[in-house]
Amino acid sequence: MQRFAIFVTKSPYDSRNAESALRFCEAAITAGHRIEQVFFYQSGVHNSSTFLDLNTDEINMCKRWSEFKLANDVPLNLCVTAAARRGIVAEDQKSKPDSNLAAAFTPVGMSEYFSALNENAKNEKDAASTIKSIQF
Repeated sequence: MQRFAIFVTKSPYDSRNAESALRFCEAAITAGHRIEQVFFYQSGVHNSSTFLDLNTDEINMCKRWSEFKLANDVPLNLCVTAAARRGIVAEDQKSKPDSNLAAAFTPVGMSEYFSALNENAKNEKDAASTIKSIQF
């Protein structure tokens, strides 16, 4: 079994990277591997927005990621700073009137992603069980 941490940096409407990341995650889990977390950074934070207005022929990646989390209990973390810079607002941000962050996503510091990788590197002696980081 392989363990993966996924790093998504593209918005759902700029490229197919987010869709490719989701398909990779689904295939990995089907093959018996484990996704430790998906981390959304830079424009990738737009995958968490409930305010995107999509055409009928476009895939709703926010909905697809939310369904993925529900089915697989994989943390969907996003960089709180990158989100704030791009207008993604969580309910607990009192200074903002409306939340557009989907409930499946958790705003965290970017250090959460790297801390998990670092802790893993310190604690794992078996190379096969270390977390592999993949960027989309």
